[in-house]
Amino acid sequence: MLQLAIKGGNVIDGTGKPAFRADIGIRDDKIVAIGDLAVVEAEKSIAAEGLVVVPGFIDIHSHSDFTIMINPRAESKIHQGITTEVTGNCGLSAAPLSEAYRQESLDCLLTTLGISGSESLAWDWTSFGDYLDHLRQSPLGVNLVPLVGHATLRIAVMGSADRLPTEREMVAQEELLDRCLRQGAFGMSTGLDYPPDAYSTTEELVRLGRVLARHDALYATHVRGEAQTLFEAIAEAARIGEESGCRVEVSHLKAGGLGNWGKAPQLLAYLDAARDRGIEVAWDQYPYTAWGSGLIDYLPRWVAADGREKLAERLRDEAIRRTIRKEMERDVGNGRHPLCIAPWETVRIALVQSPENVPLEGKSVAEIAAEQRRDPCDVVFDLLADEKGGVKTLVFCISEDDVRTIMQHPVTAIGTDGRAVAPYGILGRGKIHPRYYGTFPRVLGRYVREANLLSLENAVHKMTLMPAERIGLWDRGRIAPGMVADLVIFDPATIRDEATFQYPHRYPTGITSVIVGGQVVIHEEQHTGKLCGHILERM
Repeated sequence: MLQLAIKGGNVIDGTGKPAFRADIGIRDDKIVAIGDLAVVEAEKSIAAEGLVVVPGFIDIHSHSDFTIMINPRAESKIHQGITTEVTGNCGLSAAPLSEAYRQESLDCLLTTLGISGSESLAWDWTSFGDYLDHLRQSPLGVNLVPLVGHATLRIAVMGSADRLPTEREMVAQEELLDRCLRQGAFGMSTGLDYPPDAYSTTEELVRLGRVLARHDALYATHVRGEAQTLFEAIAEAARIGEESGCRVEVSHLKAGGLGNWGKAPQLLAYLDAARDRGIEVAWDQYPYTAWGSGLIDYLPRWVAADGREKLAERLRDEAIRRTIRKEMERDVGNGRHPLCIAPWETVRIALVQSPENVPLEGKSVAEIAAEQRRDPCDVVFDLLADEKGGVKTLVFCISEDDVRTIMQHPVTAIGTDGRAVAPYGILGRGKIHPRYYGTFPRVLGRYVREANLLSLENAVHKMTLMPAERIGLWDRGRIAPGMVADLVIFDPATIRDEATFQYPHRYPTGITSVIVGGQVVIHEEQHTGKLCGHILERM
């Protein structure tokens, strides 16, 4: 007898092949039968006539490793059909932590991701394996595929120092990465736009890439600049893959900044040429025209180099503020400052920690400065001082045409670049990026159904088997006998994202059921309370 039968759905199996009508039989956590199961008994059935049945979506670029410890239901992800998330991206992970530099790791997480000190008080682990064991002690709403962040790894060895590692420190990084991979990491990520990853050299990353290559593990990189230095940064990523032999995933590929609008074809041509030379480089994308980052990105790196308290102290010192302003003006003059490609009008405050600054969320820096009749730099200095660096922003500087061009490339996978949140509790704060809730249904509704940019089969492939194969998940991403029963059922005529930049905390519509490991987690668009996710292991 089957435990669950899905009856009469239009099956899109994840391979890119055309849809076909079939029943799906599930026993334990596996798909055991596909075809006409009318005479086969099942304990429970789901009627899927007129609906589409696809593999569970795999979010190849996620930051839920932090928020899932607060709310294990991972609601904003499971409601959009995501059953597996690749965590630890952009150089940041919750482990490994060293006692010597523990606070520096936590400061880095706050200024870059907005993780507050209160969220990390119970972090009692040091090794990557201990961190995974901590996660295994609680039920999870989705499956997690963990990466180790290079910034976290580097801090554990040498702190946040703006210098080259000594040979001893370099060997320690290599050994620590090797241990993390043996303890369960699927690869390593970098966030080369942000300190302390920004302090690392290409040669340092090539050496770590060789460790990854020995394990056939993934190198996922937020490259060293997605705007002014975009093409140089992409070249560096390709070089790291070529010289180390590791597989490279360029995270959230974009032609960022006003000066790069229209350059997506040139960018993709460069990447295609690298692939033609035999470099194993691929990429992913979120389908929005704004990116998310920290307000601290607009200040010289040395301002935040010595921790949050020192940052706040510097920003309250008038003499230091004048020095910072002069540096910013100099960099604007020579075209190297973020303001050259993303002016204050495009920079919107998304999330702060202090209640008194919450009214600023959803407003651009230019709007706040006009309302307060103040200089924008003074607004930024005071806000960052108040929040000790922990200010998340949305930056509206990506061309819709470039989004569409990148999406259509056959190598592009889909990812959220977001954390799992929920419309309630501590995770319901802020005017966060709507990609946290809407990425996958946005592609299926806006770009497949409305714009006819992709076929439904092609879009599903980019969300399922493509990322599964790239990561090394051989039992997920495809509907076939023997595969794990992670499945999504949706109405192709109504699926759509409901989250907006003004009202981001909204679940999508049109996704009727989500199944994780053979268990129904979303039924008729409502969470059943079941938590069936696991920490996945490399096969």
